[in-house]
Amino acid sequence: MAGHSKKLWLILLFSASIVRTDETVASKQSTESAPGKQDDINTNAVALFERLFQLKRNEQKDAVQRILAIKSVEKQNKLLKLVITKIMEVLVQSRINLESSGYLPGSGLPLTESLRDALSSMIENTAFMGDLVLYLPDATKAFLKDNEWNTIFKWSLSLCQETAFLSNNTKKMLHLVAQELNLIEREPGYFNPYAEANRRKPVDLPEIPQKKKVKKKISKGPSLSGTRLKSEL
Repeated sequence: MAGHSKKLWLILLFSASIVRTDETVASKQSTESAPGKQDDINTNAVALFERLFQLKRNEQKDAVQRILAIKSVEKQNKLLKLVITKIMEVLVQSRINLESSGYLPGSGLPLTESLRDALSSMIENTAFMGDLVLYLPDATKAFLKDNEWNTIFKWSLSLCQETAFLSNNTKKMLHLVAQELNLIEREPGYFNPYAEANRRKPVDLPEIPQKKKVKKKISKGPSLSGTRLKSEL
């Protein structure tokens, strides 16, 4: 049991961190394969980002499900804190690298490999944090309350929303995260079933109209079939 828990923690922490070994090799290959052709380089870089981003998202979604499966609230919160701490460390470092380089939100993937890694790390970990906000809203928002984590996540969320090459599904997810955190006005149909208040709220079922019972009138006179007469004998 102890070995299983340790393995689980390592999986979750690995999912929260960003490993770029394969991406670095692929980035160099795509850049070197088309020297002088900036449009081709940008296209290859975006395609590579999308492919790796999807792989990372699959790992992150699996990690979220593992956290949700933990029955002990105390253990769940302890693990959640470790994961969020790691996410925030990556976001802080990514912010330092991007802002010091003068990168402007919405300007596409940076030309240099180091800045591409910083931007990708920021987007991936923002998406991971977004999953935690939506699937564990009460616990996660407690960690984001009145501290520097709240500030850094607002920054990364805003930058991601200005990123042009993200998929529509990712943008929709981030839009839901912004509503959950009340950073923007919630839409009329917004509803998060994972929020504690909504889990306790009874479901209002539509009333089923009851049919009125029709009393059968018993004839007082003799029956032609003799049924009433036989019953009274």
